[in-house]
Amino acid sequence: MASPASPGDRLLRIGAVVTVIGLVCTVIAMLPLVIPSLELPSAWWFLSMITGIGLALVIAGLAVSARSRRRG
Repeated sequence: MASPASPGDRLLRIGAVVTVIGLVCTVIAMLPLVIPSLELPSAWWFLSMITGIGLALVIAGLAVSARSRRRG
């Protein structure tokens, strides 16, 4: 039997997915430092900034989860 999901679980999952996507974009944006002949558009640097947004979502999900456990 699956345990009931706490309110912050969905936010945690979304944050984890956004963080992983941001980390992949960060690795791609760093490739020109390893391969000097490779030129990427600057959009990759901006896409890599979603890593922080994902981490903020994870922290918000943890806070929501903790508050729901404390009340219940």
